[in-house]
Amino acid sequence: MTQDHTQPAPLAAYTFADDDILRELTAEQRVRLEPRISVASYASGHIFYAPEESHDRLYIVRSGRVRIYKLSPEGRALTLLILEPSSIFGEMAINADWVHDSFAETMTDCTIASIRRDDLRRVLSSNPAMTQRFRTIMGRRLRALEHRLADIAFKSVPQRLATVLINLAQPPATPNDTPVVLRYTHQQLAEMIGSYRETVTKAIGEFREAGLIRVDDDVIYLTDITRLRELMAGRS
Repeated sequence: MTQDHTQPAPLAAYTFADDDILRELTAEQRVRLEPRISVASYASGHIFYAPEESHDRLYIVRSGRVRIYKLSPEGRALTLLILEPSSIFGEMAINADWVHDSFAETMTDCTIASIRRDDLRRVLSSNPAMTQRFRTIMGRRLRALEHRLADIAFKSVPQRLATVLINLAQPPATPNDTPVVLRYTHQQLAEMIGSYRETVTKAIGEFREAGLIRVDDDVIYLTDITRLRELMAGRS
């Protein structure tokens, strides 16, 4: 896969949100940092970095969806993380000698903010609360990766698919609503669970026949979340 070198469309100034990593900044720190944060829009398929590349920016997803993935020598993709709004990526750029070992690519049209390494370091050195939040996020990400690898190693394809569907499901608006998974292709799901598209298509069909899910266009409805959780845990 080749890197997308098209120029992003610059947007207005960064707006601080209550749920992103910069929420710990003081008012004074926000005033100083805001002009140094770049915000731009990117089309689906834009690659921010690839293995063996070094970058000096931390990225924050403001809207859209980004995936972190690896490619095998044969070209098979394994998705490690799906990042939704307020998520960060490229966090290891804080280390000057860091070289990326994965790809970061937009899955949808996105709005992305970015901060240069030197600016991030200055903020972290003067704000212990943000430093702790940064470490917490990195720790959670490491655990998520460990769980993903354990699933691939020890769970069957149906178990892995049930796990991914539950993790991707949008929270229902009310207790009576059905959780839904939006806009993922069978190929994308296969890359999340370390399988093949044909295998995922077969498993999706079996889930539908068993009444676990319902599929309308590009929306998957988790119609029997209890049985899906049992399958995920290996009790079905």
